Amino acid sequence: MPWIISTHITFGIGIALFYLYFFFHLRSSLKVLAADTGLRYAKIFLPVLIYLNLFPVITVVGYWINPSNMTSAVAGYVRIFDHLLVVPYWIGFAFIGQMFLLMLAMDVSKLAIYPVYAKYKSQWLRVKSYVFIGAVLFLIVYVPSKVYFDTNTVRIISKDYVIPGLPGELDGLRIAHIADIQADPRTRERKLNRYVKKINKLEPHLVFHSGDLVTSGQRFIEMGAKALGSVNAKYGVYACVGDHDYWSGSDSIQTALGKYGVVYRDNQNEFIEVNGYTIGISLVTDIYSRRISDETLDSLALDVAAADLRILVPHQVPERLVDPAQDLGYHLLLAGHTHGGQVAFGIPGLFLLQGSRIETPYVTGFFNLGSMLVSVNNGLGLTLAPIRFQAPAEVSLITVRRGNY
Repeated sequence: MPWIISTHITFGIGIALFYLYFFFHLRSSLKVLAADTGLRYAKIFLPVLIYLNLFPVITVVGYWINPSNMTSAVAGYVRIFDHLLVVPYWIGFAFIGQMFLLMLAMDVSKLAIYPVYAKYKSQWLRVKSYVFIGAVLFLIVYVPSKVYFDTNTVRIISKDYVIPGLPGELDGLRIAHIADIQADPRTRERKLNRYVKKINKLEPHLVFHSGDLVTSGQRFIEMGAKALGSVNAKYGVYACVGDHDYWSGSDSIQTALGKYGVVYRDNQNEFIEVNGYTIGISLVTDIYSRRISDETLDSLALDVAAADLRILVPHQVPERLVDPAQDLGYHLLLAGHTHGGQVAFGIPGLFLLQGSRIETPYVTGFFNLGSMLVSVNNGLGLTLAPIRFQAPAEVSLITVRRGNY
């Protein structure tokens, strides 16, 4: 069974349990506020909840009947299937994830102050019910709106990074960092072209793509390569191997990117001369299927040690790679892979729960580690879910500066 099918089935079971938890809270809240009338209102939600959970059920049945067609539909090749089932399912997931945090907070707080709850139970339940119903009404509007905005926009995040001893001739060098283009049925030419225009408006001197040009197969390699080759950068565009690149065929991707002038390397260094000074670039392969060895990383770092600006570009960014990179003297580490969580729960600006945090603490944004800056880019494309929620696509712009920390 393909990973995309099995993952959706596993997700489906977990999400269904979240909905049961939600319906219990909804029913009890409406009962407190409107007694028997409230219970009738709760039943109105049942068809909606069933509809939002149809996708994994239909996926199981469809895969049993015709595995090939079902796999294509789940991967986004059937637009009507996406619009009617897949997108509503994932919007529902975003909604129920937000509600789960609220419900859990309510239940934990009740247990934490149980003596107070027991004494003022009726007042507590009434306030809790108003808060719960208010949150439901708010999120019914907020979640679809936020999904639409985050799925269809690209933000620019900028960082000035000071490097002591940086030659004055490299001061002000603009580096655009992107990742996870993932060309596929959901990320097509029109979307890619908008992305390219956004990058080109920044007029970067250097552009780095931290892997995953396509999502799967070879059908969209040419389209993704053409888009990345349309990016303008004075000193070139460079890319490393991502998980999906490896699974789709790295050799084919290297050939396609080479045709459009993009440098794509597998555990190799590149050097650029800028105004008589050297930029050393290590394009490394650190993915699920192939981890870079300590010996290989040490060798690459030794080779670029004399460069005036040293940049490490992996796809993934596990902790076991960050610490050695800093010790080996890299100034910048530019990674992707996480999609910023893609569907993240919580309150932006306060806290967000991202699934990618299971793998790494470096999920999204800039991390200033003193002698090295880590940039983890949200990317453009999608994986598994056809939506983004509280993790919009982005282009990271880093301007290196000469000075003191």
